[in-house]
Amino acid sequence: MASAKSTTSRKKNGGLLSRLTFRPLVYGYANARAHGLYSRLLDEEELKSLLAAPSFDAMVEVLERTPYKEQLVALSLRFKGDELIELAVSRRFAYFAAQLLKICPPSDRPTLQALLGRWDAHNLKVVMLARRQKEPFEKIAPYLVIAGSLRESDLQQIHSATDAEDILHLLRVSMGGEGMSGSMFSSLGEAERFRKLVLAADKAATLQPLMDEFDRLAYSMAASTAAAYTADGGEVRRLVQRAADEKNLSTVLRLSSAGSKPADIRNYLVPGGSVTDSKWLSLLREGALTTSASRLDSRLGWKDALEAYSRNSSAAQLEVALARSSAAKNVRIFHRSQMNLGVLVGALMLKEQEMANIRKIVRAKSLRLSSSEIEKMLVQVR
Repeated sequence: MASAKSTTSRKKNGGLLSRLTFRPLVYGYANARAHGLYSRLLDEEELKSLLAAPSFDAMVEVLERTPYKEQLVALSLRFKGDELIELAVSRRFAYFAAQLLKICPPSDRPTLQALLGRWDAHNLKVVMLARRQKEPFEKIAPYLVIAGSLRESDLQQIHSATDAEDILHLLRVSMGGEGMSGSMFSSLGEAERFRKLVLAADKAATLQPLMDEFDRLAYSMAASTAAAYTADGGEVRRLVQRAADEKNLSTVLRLSSAGSKPADIRNYLVPGGSVTDSKWLSLLREGALTTSASRLDSRLGWKDALEAYSRNSSAAQLEVALARSSAAKNVRIFHRSQMNLGVLVGALMLKEQEMANIRKIVRAKSLRLSSSEIEKMLVQVR
């Protein structure tokens, strides 16, 4: 019989051999493909060409020289101008996400799917608001990003549902909705609260509580799956935490500037961040959030963004600064990660930022903002 010491030694050596032998087999192809997908993101020159384009048709011509050509050609017979670009961009992102899911090792796929659940929440909010405002589904289609579990047909059914009971039923039977209305809840009380919010959707004075619940569930799902994933030394968990922290900082600053009380702001915070709800509230009660939050800078890397906000109190500029900081970190993680899911998650988040860049250009041009004004809002991802 082998001694305990020799058994431990074999386990250690076996574990090391396993990592050296199998991780390249498991992640080698997926990581190589992810790097290939990343290499096709728009570079600085292509973004500048979009900025310089004098019209939406000119923007389409620029994008047709990029991987967006496939989606633009497929949609060009039915859509034109800014609507064509919006749809092509969201379709391309959905294709990108599907490619990542396809190459992702099966054991890691639930984590990636959970991260994409944020787009289910986004789409549900758009659809529910359209129902409230009696907007036709075709009008909101360009603003949907079909990258999560809910398909376009699912969302169209929810949009045209006869009543709130029908909406609740559709959420339960759809793949994404089942996760949101079932296993996502840590207690029967939470599930019951969600059920009541959905059933009250058509008659409630405001949809905001339901919108917040969609966000909370999406971030909760991402956080719980990322926390359980340890194969990359915690990089995926840190990516998810930072996304939640940045969303909460933006929320806290916007609502506190609007005069909201700390107790009310708590309802708008999403889970999964490294800063707890109680910590946010204590920072608010100190009366100088940007000064107090600077104490967290060593962990969160918000120094430049907070200093910019202190100078001009612009939440929009703060969000751009946060996005730039986040993109820089995602690029570093993407290139530094080896043989793990962090490469795929980094690629996904950088692609999200590229989509946001193009949409900013389209919408800012619709408002006739100058190229110099638009450029200040963009975040470089390559």
